Amino acid sequence: MQKKLITRSIGIWVLILWFVLWDVQLQVGNNSPQASTKAIQTKLTKLQNISWSFFRSPGESLDKELASFSATKYNLDLRTYEFTQKDFKTTVKKLAASGVNIRIIVEDKKFQQFQNTLKVLSQEFSWYKNIQLKSDKQMGTEYIHAKVNLFDSGFIIQTANLTKSSFASNREHFFQSTDSWVRNSLHTIFEKDWAWTKLTMKDIHPNLVICNINCRGVIEQLLTLAKESIIIQTQYITDDALRTILKTKKTLPEFKLLVADTSDNDELIRYFGNEYARKFKQYYNHTKMILIDHKTLLLGSMNLSATSLDKNREIWIILLDPTIITEFATQFTKDWSMTK
Repeated sequence: MQKKLITRSIGIWVLILWFVLWDVQLQVGNNSPQASTKAIQTKLTKLQNISWSFFRSPGESLDKELASFSATKYNLDLRTYEFTQKDFKTTVKKLAASGVNIRIIVEDKKFQQFQNTLKVLSQEFSWYKNIQLKSDKQMGTEYIHAKVNLFDSGFIIQTANLTKSSFASNREHFFQSTDSWVRNSLHTIFEKDWAWTKLTMKDIHPNLVICNINCRGVIEQLLTLAKESIIIQTQYITDDALRTILKTKKTLPEFKLLVADTSDNDELIRYFGNEYARKFKQYYNHTKMILIDHKTLLLGSMNLSATSLDKNREIWIILLDPTIITEFATQFTKDWSMTK
């Protein structure tokens, strides 16, 4: 009788565990959990029209972002892959001197790095007790590649690092807003990453795409469901699963892939054909943008690679605002026309 009760108890716990893993598919290791297809589908039904300011570089981006930094009075939370731009460093020091509390999460082991940014910043900001810095060492991610600035009551999600080239010679895009629900979600994600605590789908606003939690599922679903058009402007596309999906979508009325002008993208051009994939040569194409059916626009830090999708901390936002979508599509058409 006792053996039967033990066996039944084990069976009940196994069943409970199965249901948990259906909603959140846990992976072995320190990485955050990967979301299930069901959880992602549910989130995508709750998308909101988040709007405010959309801008790009080269252009007015440097002045706009510096103005947002300078207006901060209480708290500034930054996360970026690289931070070398002198104007931002000067502004951060001035803010710290005025009493603003500043936290920065930055990558300390960059791919092909020539300097340890975390170490350099720690030295430069060492005089300021209210500037704190961390890497992603205990997060279990490959790289901290997200690029998000959290101000007192707003945020900027961007494709750009805080470097000189990002604002002077790269094609980059930025989205700024004061939406409180999105900001609260970004704040929760920052707090958990700062404390090296795992994230869950409950932490993520429906419009946010977070690697390595829901990004692969969201991107694959949105690309698969595209009916009229797919426009992608990004540094490169190397993930096999995404390339397979995109290959099946070449017959859409509009299908265009615009990538950086590097020899690494030669194979991509051959794979899709020059009619569908081209290199952008006017500026370095560092942006990461996906427009689907001229209705859904994704902007953020993620390159379309397996490392970005499955191992990095990346942050994108899904935008539905027709004005922003038209602005991006118009500029993309100009950029595409320059490739002929």
